Amino acid sequence: MRPFFILAMLVLAGFSTSAQTYSLDIVVSGIHSDKGTLYLSLYNSEKGFPKDPKTAFRLTYGRIVNGISTFRFDHLPKGTYAVACYHDENGNGKLDNNFFGIPTEGTGASNNATGFMGPPRFRDAKFTLDRDTAITIRIRY
Repeated sequence: MRPFFILAMLVLAGFSTSAQTYSLDIVVSGIHSDKGTLYLSLYNSEKGFPKDPKTAFRLTYGRIVNGISTFRFDHLPKGTYAVACYHDENGNGKLDNNFFGIPTEGTGASNNATGFMGPPRFRDAKFTLDRDTAITIRIRY
């Protein structure tokens, strides 16, 4: 019975597949003040990008030190992603906008994508994650 058990384990081991995962390091620079918090949303589809963080794949926030904030996401599956972030300088937990809907706090996106007469589009901010990756985003005010 013991040889059968060993053979069964070897066969099952051959069928097990563990999905490859990757790390994503993000450095956000150009933040003009260490006051407040930097909020970051990682999207794996265009749904809700960049305005609806509830639709994001992962959410996080971090401190700002000398105009820079850093983040790391581990165990991400291979795929297409885009990042959106904003500097909540006044600490009210949201991105403030003026009367015309234009942000009054700093914003950024992967690929340093910008929008024309609105926020950047997912297709301009997207990147493929198929290995451990590091990206840099520059905040715009």
